Amino acid sequence: PVLPGPFFMPSDRSTERCETVLEGETISCFVVGGEKRLCLPQILNSVLRDFSLQQINSVCDELHIYCSRCTADQLEILKVMGVLPFSAPSCGLITKTDAERLCNALLYGGAYPPPCKKELAASLALGLELSERSVRVYHECFGKCKGLLVPELYSSPSAACIQCLDCRLMYPPHKFVVHSHKALENRTCHWGFDSANWRAYILLSQDYTGKEEQARLGRCLDDVKEKFDYGNKYKRRVPRVSGPGPGAG
Repeated sequence: PVLPGPFFMPSDRSTERCETVLEGETISCFVVGGEKRLCLPQILNSVLRDFSLQQINSVCDELHIYCSRCTADQLEILKVMGVLPFSAPSCGLITKTDAERLCNALLYGGAYPPPCKKELAASLALGLELSERSVRVYHECFGKCKGLLVPELYSSPSAACIQCLDCRLMYPPHKFVVHSHKALENRTCHWGFDSANWRAYILLSQDYTGKEEQARLGRCLDDVKEKFDYGNKYKRRVPRVSGPGPGAG
């Protein structure tokens, strides 16, 4: 029998402009098919302004990143909002997922973060793996990675507090989730990724097998995820137990 072909949803021609943050820069975007599509010219002129088009195209080819063109209505909105000049004939859109992959590859070589502060670099020599102050964690994004989380180093949203077990460099949580030394899954269809949602991607290592140990370290990881969560988006799996309830004797 002839098998039916894949089902394709009609294209989403959303004209509702919103904004997102990429590498500290505010970028205009449209939500298309459930994912943010970012204005490519804005990215090229801000986040990636120090790179040539040849460098950018080369990385896009390597990572199999493809951009779409915005519709006439979307283009008009970007012009009216002052995002693009009125003379712009067209505008490329790139998914938030691919924008993160592209920027990570160009800005950090796909492996190395910005230079660590001296006090953080010194922590590399503390024997974190053997220390009770660290928690083994991992993520499964873009090739996967294992690391050591040091809760006491998470002093700000961008503090480097996770040490990669491969290169031993320190990363902030939102950078750790795009860091990997393995195959980058270049031919995988990536969708819906946003490094701002790192709390959902960083998981407790499966090396911990004891129930008590899992519970204790799970609470420790939850405590870190709750810090600086200004939008209160993270919900811990097990409610915090603060003490005996009313009437406990």
